[in-house]
Parts: sequence; C-alpha cells; structure tokens
Amino acid sequence: MTAFDPLLGSLPPQDHDHDVLLIAGSRPEVARLAPVAAAFAAADRIRAITVASGEDPMRVDIAWEDLGARAEITLLLGELPGPNPADIAAALMTRLDALLVEQDPTAIVVYGGGMTATVAAQVAYWRQIPVIHMQAGAGTDDLLCPFPQEANRRIISQLASLFLAGSGSEQARSGPNVIVTGDAVHANPKPSSLRFATLLERIRDGRRHLLLVNLERPGSVGVLDGLPGLLTREPDTEVVVWGAQAGSAAALGLAQHERVIVVPDVALTELVRLVPLSSVVVSDDDALVADAPGLGAPAVHVEGTGIPEPGDSIRSISVAAVMSTVGQMLHASPRSEQFDGLEAARVEQAVAWMFGLSSSSKLPAPRTSAG
Repeated sequence: MTAFDPLLGSLPPQDHDHDVLLIAGSRPEVARLAPVAAAFAAADRIRAITVASGEDPMRVDIAWEDLGARAEITLLLGELPGPNPADIAAALMTRLDALLVEQDPTAIVVYGGGMTATVAAQVAYWRQIPVIHMQAGAGTDDLLCPFPQEANRRIISQLASLFLAGSGSEQARSGPNVIVTGDAVHANPKPSSLRFATLLERIRDGRRHLLLVNLERPGSVGVLDGLPGLLTREPDTEVVVWGAQAGSAAALGLAQHERVIVVPDVALTELVRLVPLSSVVVSDDDALVADAPGLGAPAVHVEGTGIPEPGDSIRSISVAAVMSTVGQMLHASPRSEQFDGLEAARVEQAVAWMFGLSSSSKLPAPRTSAG
C-alpha cells in the first residue's frame, strides 16, 4: 500500500504505453475492479494501478488485499470537518485531483454510482482524462431509486468515454461506446470451500433461492427461531448462517437441516460470490447491510437504526417480523442474469480496443477443433 502524497513522487515507471487507474471507494466496487485488475495483469497490454479511496479508504484497502489485488495507492482523506456528504466529497475531490495530476493516467476506470466514482469522473473530465464506466444492471426511470446512485450513474454516463454495461438488458445508453461485458463480480475466483462451491452451482441454475443470515448481536438470535417454518414453506430455499450467533443453540440445531449451512465466519472472497446470487441478505451488521445492495442483493437490517433513503433497498425490520418479510422478498426478484466468468477479461479487451491495442472490442471466439 502507498498512502498517496504528491510530495512522495510517483509510482515506479512501467514499460507500458497506457496506464489506467482502477479507483474504488467501497467494497462492492472492489469486488468488480479486483478481477479486472487481474485481467489487465494477465493480458499485460495495459498497466492497471489499483486505488483505495472513499469515506473509509482503509476498509477499501483491506478489501483489495482480501480479493487478491493489493491497493497500490491509498488516498487518506485526513481529518474532516464533519461526516456529512459535502465534507467527504470536498476532501475526495482535492485528493483525487492531486492524484490524477501526479499520475497523469491514460484513463480511469470506475464502477457504479457511488460518491467516489462520481467525484473521480468529474475530476478526470476536468483534466481531460477519459473515463471508463463499469455499471452492472439496468438503469431505471426513477431518479431516486436507488438513491443517490441512480442520479450519480447518470452524471457519470454524461462524462464517460466508454460505457461497459452489465448485461444485454441494460439500456441506459446505446452506441459504439457501449459494450456489454457482464457483471465482473462473477469473475472473482470460486469459493475455496467445496461446500459453498456446490451450493452456488445449485443456486445458479435458478431452481433454488439462497438466503444469507448474518447475526452478530445476542438480541438478534431470535431471527433463527423463524427459519424452520420458512424452510418448510419454501422447499426450494437454502440458507447460510454465520456470525457471532452461529454458535447459539438455535444455530446448532439448524445446522442439522440438509438445506442449512452454519459456519462461524464467511470470508469476503466467499461473500462476493454468495451475495450476488442471493435472493435476500438478513443481517444486524451495518457494514454488510450497506454493502449488500451494491453486491446485488436486497438487505433486511435486523433492528436497524438508520433512516431509509428514497428508493432504498435496505429494510429495517424488528426481530419478530424478519421471516415474514423474507418470505415476501424471496420470490420478488427472480434472477435471470447469465455469466461465464469472462466478464473481467471482456473489460480488459474493451479497454485495449479503446486504446487501439486490439482491432475488436470483443473477446475472440474460442477455437474449436475439427472433428
């Protein structure tokens, strides 16, 4: 990790004609950019520099490391006058502008509609540095849903030189600078746990639903009392339970059920594969609840204290009402997205095409042997 300061000088010179900054301000953004960093390294046509930024850059830095792509630059914001978005955005703008001036990259790559992505895109545009915008999922007609990400995505889309769409159903923009790559979160390595790997294979075919339950506080353990009834009513649902309450008597009893996995902890490398295929995430952990929608699943916040924003996909529910709410949500958003693990490689190919390093914006078709 390099804590960026213009007085410290730049990174060592590289033997590439083009370099891009992969700028992440949250764990969901790292979950897309980490496999992209690996794809750039594997192709070795473009130098990718990983950047940890955002309101909590050290948390983002740790996420880069956990997902196998060490942050080469970490932007520490210093002491802020307050926690409000304006203070954070102002600090981000100053630090990101200094970073772009010092590094002078060929382009920057951002994902989604977070504050860091928005500020980075604006600063890059001012500095006449091309913006490459990765965004999974369809744009909506509602400026407030999700809030404020949908508005931010629209701002970035006006500044981007290359727009990498998550799926063929995304119609936020059209034209020669829009390339469908798929959601790069699916390009993360498969879970090392055989149990999780086989679970995801069952979920992926669309015949089963996945419910993730993460409980850390003793007062939340009552959520588990409703799981046996839910499993009876929903025979196509599988459940993963983890957290401090995974050792409770209720959790140990659930562990005997054939459709329930109970473990003490779930690593980020596993979460980035489990959450995108989940129908709903239930948790009393503020950080996980905040990350879940960005990773692709609605979240139920057990006894949450936050005030919902317009269009928010996070619901704060009392312990007693959690399972009835989950039952309503399980079938609300059927998952139909197709993925093959080549999403990050498609991003690298598209960027190489943008820089004139390839004659095609798409990956070459796989070779087949003549029979």
